[in-house]
Amino acid sequence: MKKLIRIAILLAITGCIAAALTWKFYINKPHEDIDTATPAFTISTQEIWQQFSDNIKSADSLYSGKVIVLSGNLSRVEKNDSLVSLIFVMAADSLFGDKTISCQVYQKHNEEAAALLPGTPVKVKGICSGYNDPDIKFNKCSLLK
Repeated sequence: MKKLIRIAILLAITGCIAAALTWKFYINKPHEDIDTATPAFTISTQEIWQQFSDNIKSADSLYSGKVIVLSGNLSRVEKNDSLVSLIFVMAADSLFGDKTISCQVYQKHNEEAAALLPGTPVKVKGICSGYNDPDIKFNKCSLLK
């Protein structure tokens, strides 16, 4: 009986240690700092749009979740509460809305992004969230000079 209690206590301690390590290194890991991250790709808005247009599945598997530097001419800036998004219109569509590449900017870059004018050449670094018909979404974006 004493042997079973010792084994149960040992298993409970091992389980607690495993849970604590899982929480510390997996669940509670720090967020990646996109400003200092090395980009996996540097590509223009036209090139990435063409790749998604040609084959959504292969482009999505190639770019989703990756840090990408994106360059192109800004179409418009959208402000919504504390969020600022840079919009690159790739195809105008009056029936279903424009087909765009949308880059949601980090809050610390909101003022700089909001001051940009349409037609301005812009370089943005962010994480590609993938294709969400009819848009390609980027999150955690920062402006590059």
